Amino acid sequence: MSSRIASLSAATLLVVSLVAARPAAATQSPPGFHASVMLPGSKDGSEPSLAISTTGVRYASWQSPGEFASSPDGVNFTNLGSPDPNAIGDVTNAVDAAGALYNGQICGDPNNLLHTCIYRSLDGGVTWPQRTDLADNHPGASDRPWIEVYPHRRKGHWNPDQTTVFLEYHTFSPEELAYVTISVDGGKTFSPPQMITTDTNALIGSACNTIPGGVVVDDRTQTAYALWLSGNDVESNGQTGCNYSQIGPFNKAWVSTGVPSAVPGIYTWTSHLAWVGDIDVVHKTGDNADKIFATIALDQKGQVHVVLPVRHKDDPLGFVLDCESDPNCKEHPQQTDLLLVTSPDGGAHWTPPVTIDGRSGSHFFPWAAAGSAGRVAVVEYRSSTLRPNDPASVWYITFLSVRRAVATADANGAHYLKSPRVSAVDLDPGPAHIGGICSFGIFCSVVPNADRSLADSIAVAIDPAGGANAVWTENASGDNEIRFACQNSGPSFYAKAPDLSGCYQGG
Repeated sequence: MSSRIASLSAATLLVVSLVAARPAAATQSPPGFHASVMLPGSKDGSEPSLAISTTGVRYASWQSPGEFASSPDGVNFTNLGSPDPNAIGDVTNAVDAAGALYNGQICGDPNNLLHTCIYRSLDGGVTWPQRTDLADNHPGASDRPWIEVYPHRRKGHWNPDQTTVFLEYHTFSPEELAYVTISVDGGKTFSPPQMITTDTNALIGSACNTIPGGVVVDDRTQTAYALWLSGNDVESNGQTGCNYSQIGPFNKAWVSTGVPSAVPGIYTWTSHLAWVGDIDVVHKTGDNADKIFATIALDQKGQVHVVLPVRHKDDPLGFVLDCESDPNCKEHPQQTDLLLVTSPDGGAHWTPPVTIDGRSGSHFFPWAAAGSAGRVAVVEYRSSTLRPNDPASVWYITFLSVRRAVATADANGAHYLKSPRVSAVDLDPGPAHIGGICSFGIFCSVVPNADRSLADSIAVAIDPAGGANAVWTENASGDNEIRFACQNSGPSFYAKAPDLSGCYQGG
């Protein structure tokens, strides 16, 4: 795509300011981005992950198997090959304070199939001498791993053999709940599975029906926060096929707060309901956050932010049943919004949801990263379609800059001190995908005309200058490729940093 301009022109900027979900005049300049680049060797790739070191090296991976490319400047990338040519995807990356690079994905070895392997490189992804099989330590099949490390940064020398690695996942059997396992030796060994669905109400909604949304760790306190989605109740979960179908609807978002116990690698977890949507339990319709994934971010003030793609009045079960008899089945037209909720007190209380992209249509696959207090970077696919599984839908890759998402908790619960402000910009002038997007996971294979070619996730991360970096799958031209863009102008996501002038360590 040599015709891409060196940076996005003003004509391609879509600036939206939302105050309590209603448009208002923009009060800040929008972020600007370098023209996107295709990652070398990423043809036929999908579902990318991204991590950035304290020195600004970007590490992007994609599936399947997981393959890496790295860049010091966000523009020029080198293909690093794969940690494991037999692995089968669901990649997730992290970098610790020593610069050690970690990768998690579903193992490819027949003896470890449908379990999570964790890989570590000490030379920037050139070699991967450390591989830990069965890091989930669960007898059932694990799925959709997410990893995180502690610490991310540390003054002076850090020994990566002392890094704590967190692995979140859910299972397909025997009980299909969400878990975290923890390593305190740099990923060499992991703890027994630690169930994060600790509350009785969480178990009622989560029984056999969970979607993990990631884990984040506070460098100041070593407190961990793990996100997952659940259905409404045990009966509805069973009737819609549990984790095997991912039909839902998933109308609850939970965050478990984990604090270290006296036993290394063992945390005490407390479940909190971060968001609950409306649902008709008789007809199995309502607010559905299964336009995956819900995403979690932690800002430097210690606030926890959750972003959810919520389709309203969704009838996923009715749609699937209709597809059994009609190969041309289409969803009923309904709006899908991106909602933000924030906890200022470690997950105990949550703000009412605020719509951060309320333009008419569908907003899928959000991923979030946070900087200073109340500053959140979000990347998404968006379309004007109200039927996201329609093969005629046109999708764009969009970046959202959220500011002023600073909350407090008092006798009336949690609320924002000021209404969050949002600006938006498309990262490419052309579409990223033409066609439907199926979000039923592996169940998409039995839904007529379902399009899962993008797989299920994209990613964003913040570099040392406070610039946002995004990675996504594009296949509007017909073939999958992984594209990357770095922020090169506009406000930093770190409050004390100057406005950006060029990508970090680049031009």
